[in-house]
Amino acid sequence: MPLNLQTSSCFSNSQAQVSWRGELIVNVGEFETYLEGPVYERLIDEENRKACIADLQGLATTGMAFATLEKLLASEPAREPWEVGEALAECLLADSCNVKWPWNSERDKRTPKASLPGADCVGFLTEDDKVHFFIGEVKTSEDGDTPPNVMYGRGGIIHQLENLANETALHWALIKWLKPRCQQPEFNQLYMKALKQYISTNGRSLVLCGLLMRDTIPNELDLSNRARKLAVEVEAPTRVELIAWYLPSPITSWSKIALKVTI
Repeated sequence: MPLNLQTSSCFSNSQAQVSWRGELIVNVGEFETYLEGPVYERLIDEENRKACIADLQGLATTGMAFATLEKLLASEPAREPWEVGEALAECLLADSCNVKWPWNSERDKRTPKASLPGADCVGFLTEDDKVHFFIGEVKTSEDGDTPPNVMYGRGGIIHQLENLANETALHWALIKWLKPRCQQPEFNQLYMKALKQYISTNGRSLVLCGLLMRDTIPNELDLSNRARKLAVEVEAPTRVELIAWYLPSPITSWSKIALKVTI
């Protein structure tokens, strides 16, 4: 975990193909530094943003053109807590579980604040000599109930994971989505290895992950009952990991990073 981000394991359990655990980030200062660094860069796709700014700066040879550039940068929209939560989840998975993301889905948005269809995050997890497709669903909840409402219903994380585990059409859509986004040699190699693993297991070798982002006191009941229900629906070798991340700053404060815009 980068930036000396201290975490503490709160609970851990499993049933059949489903495991669940809770992780607490301990230090407020470290957490906010993490938000302002890698999470911010993921949230706004800093690499692509800088490349666009460089192109614009090369063309801005007049005062009017530079004013247009400033206007563009000032139009960066405020971000909702769920958007920050998704970027945070992706960074934590990359840093703590070594999940590889070939593409930042921020680049697929055609309008500000768009919510993209399908899984929240898609990447690769390497274990020993095998590579698995890694598919994540993220819910950021300010709900004070235990478990929170985002665990229930057709839009809840458990139902979404059930669909991802069992619907081949969703697998095919994600495989097609990944293909053109894995053109770099490193990711093309991961893609082909994961595809081979998927085909060789009759379409069952997937690692699914449900991430619950909370600013409440850790409680295993946030996950345990729904995890046991999910365990009945998931067949090997598909595996599901449910992780509740408990963060030391209120969710309502996370979006403060969103307008950190500089030329």
